[in-house]
Amino acid sequence: MNARGGLGRRDVLAGAAALGALAACRATEKRSERPLSVLVLLADDLSARELPCYGNLDARTPTIDALAGGGALFERAYTSVGVCQPSRSSLYTGLYPHHHGAMGFGPIRTDVATWPELLRERGVFTALVGKLDVDPLEKFPFDHLLKAVDMPGRRDPAMWGGHVRDVLARAHGRPFAAVIGLSDPHRPFDEDDAPRVTDPASVRLPKALWDTEGTRREYARHLDCIARLDRTIANALEELRAAGRERDTLVVFTSDNGASFPFAKSTLYEPGVRMPLVVGGPGVKPGRRAEIVSLLDVLPTVLDLGSAPAPKLDGMSLKRSLFEGLESGRDEFVSMQTENNREQARPARALHTRRFKYIRNLGPDMPTVSNVVGHSETWESGKVAARKDKAVAERMRQFLYRPKEELYDLERDPDELVNLADVAEHAARLAERRERLRAWMTEQADPQLGEFDA
Repeated sequence: MNARGGLGRRDVLAGAAALGALAACRATEKRSERPLSVLVLLADDLSARELPCYGNLDARTPTIDALAGGGALFERAYTSVGVCQPSRSSLYTGLYPHHHGAMGFGPIRTDVATWPELLRERGVFTALVGKLDVDPLEKFPFDHLLKAVDMPGRRDPAMWGGHVRDVLARAHGRPFAAVIGLSDPHRPFDEDDAPRVTDPASVRLPKALWDTEGTRREYARHLDCIARLDRTIANALEELRAAGRERDTLVVFTSDNGASFPFAKSTLYEPGVRMPLVVGGPGVKPGRRAEIVSLLDVLPTVLDLGSAPAPKLDGMSLKRSLFEGLESGRDEFVSMQTENNREQARPARALHTRRFKYIRNLGPDMPTVSNVVGHSETWESGKVAARKDKAVAERMRQFLYRPKEELYDLERDPDELVNLADVAEHAARLAERRERLRAWMTEQADPQLGEFDA
């Protein structure tokens, strides 16, 4: 879009490219006889709420919107953990962190099977281009691996299109499962200077944030990076169409965790762990899905596209949901946080249900450390505003110091502003969810169970 909010030529072309690819996919009413391939477009630091197809009124994403309009959009898709390395480790193993071993920023266990290992033995060509952010490297033997650190101009939409073209050429027409680990919209928002298309003065901030000029500037730049991400995805879909692979390829768009703002990344609040999950391609029944799903489900789904049996994983296949429109029946999901950064553990667990959400904050009573505290314009401008504004001061305190228990009614309070844990009329509901979470941690042999009982 241009500075006045109208569609610029580049945006129109990007949206047209995506719509062309989608039209070709939808023209094939039945799934191709050739085994389906999978192209995962993985954003970096993006929550569902920042996209128009999930209700955001300020972001500019015609390509993602078109993909969602022609495919399946999952409204309640959660990552198992709201920070990059353990989240990606879960995506590539289909396991919770306490099962693959990377509770925080460490390596997975060597006895855990991974995305490239499981798919290679099924004859699928595997590739990862962009951000990997998992350890150890030898456990991720992709047939083609190009890491972001080796990619100059890593936010250039045209460059990403070239890399997708290269992956498709290397597949030589074989079934493939490729992950494109994109760099947008991760901080720094000024890296490679995304075109400034969002007006800070008119942007609608998330209600969880304090309204300062610094917050507005930073959030507007974040939305600019999302607009560039959309153009990148348009180029990727155009390369898929040009190669003729849209007729046998599922396109999966998602993200690893929420944005680097307070009450988002590295937290268990909805903006931290509720991810976009959009799937398009041949045979996919379009429409919105209200069921609770997870990024743990992506690998089981990819494996289920083939005929070989999959190992037992924590995720479940979404194949029937995608191709038959049937819900999985999952009514709850547990997300977790163990390390906020490499220096401090501030564990927490959250039980997500259709309406109410219970968070149990574990560990010592200390201020939360994250990459937004002292490292962002939002935080620094909040410190200045808090000197005169008691509401801002209290909101910042709430971010730093979490109560032992939190309970939110996501239907009435989607922004999680009112903690119901101390409200008498919700005492029974609180106790019931407390016990359900504890039962899950016991069954799972969660290593933080002792802190839950402390």
